[in-house]
Amino acid sequence: MKIRNWPVGKAMIAGGATALLVACAAPPAAQPGEWVADPPNPNAPYPAESREKGEQGTVLLHVRTTPDGRPVAVEVKQSSGYARLDRSATETLWKWKFKPTPDDGRVVWREVPMRFFITSPPPQPTLN
Repeated sequence: MKIRNWPVGKAMIAGGATALLVACAAPPAAQPGEWVADPPNPNAPYPAESREKGEQGTVLLHVRTTPDGRPVAVEVKQSSGYARLDRSATETLWKWKFKPTPDDGRVVWREVPMRFFITSPPPQPTLN
């Protein structure tokens, strides 16, 4: 007997199989006319334990950059509520390059939201 189309919230995995979640950690998409890094800045890796536990959220980071766009300070302005997600976002932001500012020696503070979200539910099981 096959059971199909189980509601996502009631899906069960039989035979010891585990569900795989496709997850994504990314900054919001650029708005039309907004500067985009070339090549693009890397996305934050989704910590495996956070993905397994279904942890999701947005980290709002406060980053100070040099005139050439390099980060010199990164702070969590608003936590996602999960230390692993906050740490992943912070570590990734140190690798980013931002739009350069006028060469007047000013250091610029910027706010960067980094979203962690699960993009698909577990696969739907078919029981024989």
